[in-house]
Amino acid sequence: MSLEYDLYETPDIQQTGEQQPLHPRVVIRGTIGQDEFLDRVHKFTGLSRSLLAGAMQSFQDELRDLLADGWIVEMGDIGYFSVSLQGPPVMKKKDVHAQSIKLKNINYRPSSQFKKEVHWKIEPQRGESFTRPHRGERDMDKCLEIINSHLEKYPCLTRADYCRLTGCDKKCALKELNGFIDRGLLMRYGAGKQVVYGRGMKQE
Repeated sequence: MSLEYDLYETPDIQQTGEQQPLHPRVVIRGTIGQDEFLDRVHKFTGLSRSLLAGAMQSFQDELRDLLADGWIVEMGDIGYFSVSLQGPPVMKKKDVHAQSIKLKNINYRPSSQFKKEVHWKIEPQRGESFTRPHRGERDMDKCLEIINSHLEKYPCLTRADYCRLTGCDKKCALKELNGFIDRGLLMRYGAGKQVVYGRGMKQE
């Protein structure tokens, strides 16, 4: 099976108004959930699915606890996991209190061997995103299909999910998601960075 890619114009960050060079981007096939992932591993290894599910949960629990204790965790050739922190901007150490230090992100750094193996497996093939802009227009019905497909598997959708699934940038995603909200097809929950989207009244 090949990896499909499409070509997109690089964002004009400097706002020069000039045509920008194209860059390749993966045409996302969808999301493999945990259940399907376990089914695939079970199928190709013959290992008990219940054993695989228990092992995955154990890996997850131990990884969580080790990261919370400040360890960098190596997961074989898959790579390394670590955490980063954030806090208020201060000039003196005495002005920082433990309560103000929060988790910023969980970082993943693949090993060089794993990157090589993925590279060797990739067979690029020119494709086309169903939602790629064409003459300034996007197929919003197809975008809505993608949203609904995602919400059938998961309780909510984030802006980052929408960008990844439909191949658009943050500005475009917010505009289109707000458009679906205005049409009653989606509902917004939360605020700031915690915003997620669920089915609207017209889809229920």
